[in-house]
Amino acid sequence: MKGRFGALSFWGLEMTKVADIVKSALQELTVIDEQETPSAEAMRSGIDWLNRMMRRWEANLLALGWSTVAGPDDDLPAPEEAEEAIVLNLALKLRRSYGVPLGDVPDLPKDARDAYALLLRDQEVATPIQPILDAPEPDYYGADRFRSSAWDY
Repeated sequence: MKGRFGALSFWGLEMTKVADIVKSALQELTVIDEQETPSAEAMRSGIDWLNRMMRRWEANLLALGWSTVAGPDDDLPAPEEAEEAIVLNLALKLRRSYGVPLGDVPDLPKDARDAYALLLRDQEVATPIQPILDAPEPDYYGADRFRSSAWDY
């Protein structure tokens, strides 16, 4: 069974391949159509940008479990619900390489931003920040020692 951005995955079903993501990003830019396959150079560039973008997202604390991918046949190391945001944002990253003016893809920036925002919201719902109720308090403003046995040396 295939979704918009590749194969669906869950318990033994086929995983989405990196090639599906890169191809979908290029289709969003209208650089290729559904029947075309990206060239080897386009695939390599797409994979390089994909790894850069996903490492940045992970560094910005959007934990999707990313691990670097090397080739088009690699499984996409991200949850299925992240695929739309990945494809749309990758298309934005690749846009300049292909000389596609924003006027040719006017909805892409908003769609990419909205899909990324939904991922952030999903993460906040799944892992809300909990207050630390038993955190030590300083003795006075600017203190470097705390009133807690956990902080005693």
